[in-house]
Amino acid sequence: MDEIKDLIKVVTDHTKKNLPLLDLKNQHLNGNKEMNLFLGIKNGDFNDDSSASKGIYGSEGVDFKFRMLKSRLNRKLLNHLFFMDFSSKSFSKSANRRQEALDYLHFSRMLLNVEETNLGTKMLYKTIDLAKECEYTCITIDGLRTLREVYAQTYRPKLFQNVKSQLEEYEALQRIEEKADAIFQENRLSISSTVNNRKKSFEPYEEAVKKLEDLYLQTNSYNIFEQKFKMNIWHYELVGDFEKVLQLIDKVEKMHVNGKINQSRFDDLFAHLSKGNALIKLKRFKEGIIFLEKMLGELDQTSKAWFVFAEKLVMLHIQNKQYEMASEIFFRVASNKSFKYLSDKDLLKWNIFRSYLYFLTKEKKIVKKFDYKGFTETAPEFSKENAGQNVAILILQILKKNTGDLSKLHDKLDALNDYVSKYLNNSFSKRTKTFCKLLHKVAVHNRDINTIISKSKYLQEKLLESDVAGESFVDFEVVPYEFLWQDVLNRLKSFNANN
Repeated sequence: MDEIKDLIKVVTDHTKKNLPLLDLKNQHLNGNKEMNLFLGIKNGDFNDDSSASKGIYGSEGVDFKFRMLKSRLNRKLLNHLFFMDFSSKSFSKSANRRQEALDYLHFSRMLLNVEETNLGTKMLYKTIDLAKECEYTCITIDGLRTLREVYAQTYRPKLFQNVKSQLEEYEALQRIEEKADAIFQENRLSISSTVNNRKKSFEPYEEAVKKLEDLYLQTNSYNIFEQKFKMNIWHYELVGDFEKVLQLIDKVEKMHVNGKINQSRFDDLFAHLSKGNALIKLKRFKEGIIFLEKMLGELDQTSKAWFVFAEKLVMLHIQNKQYEMASEIFFRVASNKSFKYLSDKDLLKWNIFRSYLYFLTKEKKIVKKFDYKGFTETAPEFSKENAGQNVAILILQILKKNTGDLSKLHDKLDALNDYVSKYLNNSFSKRTKTFCKLLHKVAVHNRDINTIISKSKYLQEKLLESDVAGESFVDFEVVPYEFLWQDVLNRLKSFNANN
């Protein structure tokens, strides 16, 4: 009770009487201009400063009064970030514990700032204990440094020396972790590069794994373990050894169950995503469906992770030529109440899935309330972050034109050529480039099926033999190109028979 009494006194004496927050429980138009601006922007009524100023003040001009209102709203929204709910299923266990440790550190410093030394010190102990348990080295060091300052000010020499000794130990650990982080981030940058750059040599990634392994053995640090684990997975994915991906994940999961790695920190989401990807690459359809359906059942349906696993399940069904099943997963996704809140990039990806599935199945329900014609007629504007999706759209537009006006087919092929040569010359895999060359055969040989089949044998063989390793980092191969090319040939046969 004494601690509560002390906190009541601190809050009463030192916190703001009118909290600078929005009342999110009462979101309705009223005399509060900040809430009216909040709702106008949230509901899409205000898209720019001019419309917002007119809606709030009745004036077209954006004056000082409106700018001050916008500044106050911005500050209040930032204040709400102090109350982010990291305990929900949308966030990992590690993210929740890290935020808890940061909260304790902040609380302790606030209490020390108002000279509540006893309460502040107690909160520091909580901070340090939690940070040590979860191996948050930086937070541990920040807590110990603050505690060192407290003991220096209050003349506690024995406790000061104890903290000093701990700091030396954790600062030495941090230096090794910084070395590991530099190795990890440099190679992560390389992995995010173009296909050609990634495939020049796999040796740097092998060396990175070995270096991280050595640093982990020196320290037994979970922070280094996690980086070693991720780099190892990425290396196996790049070389196309997905069996080793599964073996590594199985080994690490057993280590976690047996308590050999930090119970509060293990990123099982990363492991599960990598496992799902490996099962798709290895075409283990039955096992993959069971695993991915299990994940969809366990995850919070409002989380981004749920949509990522749903995407993998759609791709798995497509690779198994189960287009109707893939469509059913799409319907589950589209009916999810959080679907409309996805980012523009994620929505674009799902609209591509939707369009390909409609092209293959002609199930009208899948394009209900969606402008399929506009989506598959309008050439996408270049965007580096959407490069893979844009090429997938251009390919679909060509597929649609294969049995239509030949001049329009040439136009779409030219658009794809321009797009790839201008923006993506070194970014895409041999598979994508090979498939684009196959599509050109349709126009070059004037849709003559026999000539196309004869002249495309080499490219078909090249496509079948092409290595899919590492392509998932850049390319967005919605439907395996082999399937699409066979669909092209089937449609051309029908077209030739009817003309």
